[in-house]
Amino acid sequence: MQMDCDNDMSVQVPLNSGSVDVNLVQPRNFGERNIVSARETDRIRSDDLVALASQISFSRDLVKGRACDRLRSIAQQMEQLHVAAKQVLSEAARDEELHRVACNMQKVPGRVYHLYGRPMAEKYFSMLSPEEWGSDDKASEYLGSFRLEYDRSWTPLEDVEKRDAQFNQFENIIRRGGGNALLWDNQYQQ
Repeated sequence: MQMDCDNDMSVQVPLNSGSVDVNLVQPRNFGERNIVSARETDRIRSDDLVALASQISFSRDLVKGRACDRLRSIAQQMEQLHVAAKQVLSEAARDEELHRVACNMQKVPGRVYHLYGRPMAEKYFSMLSPEEWGSDDKASEYLGSFRLEYDRSWTPLEDVEKRDAQFNQFENIIRRGGGNALLWDNQYQQ
């Protein structure tokens, strides 16, 4: 054990895991004490110092562990945000590409449009599904169906029901208002 007796009373206590600095309370001047035995209050027992050093070391490990857990949680959230950002960019690129597809009619939000592509030719939108065409040729040219949303984004037909359920859930949350309205089931989170 090594003591530093400048202004602060600091003791370096060796432990199995290394040495730990233990800061002790500076004793009062003799005249300021209201105790029976000043000698007993200023006595430092080595067992007490080792126990104190062990407690400090244990506390440091707990603080480091808690900090690491929090950082791990933040890293997971960052990864989820990164995945979400990739999805947003992918959907934006798809939406932009679909807006450039040839279409001989005015696109109306809320309607479903069917995407076709001819071999060695451009893609085009039609209001008719492959079944409505009644031709096997159109079925081979069919690439997918999309609903134009009011925000001018496109939703694949297979995702329309899920998007509508999300929208209805959010609309209910807004209608109810208040802080508790934000507590909903995780069934709509991806």
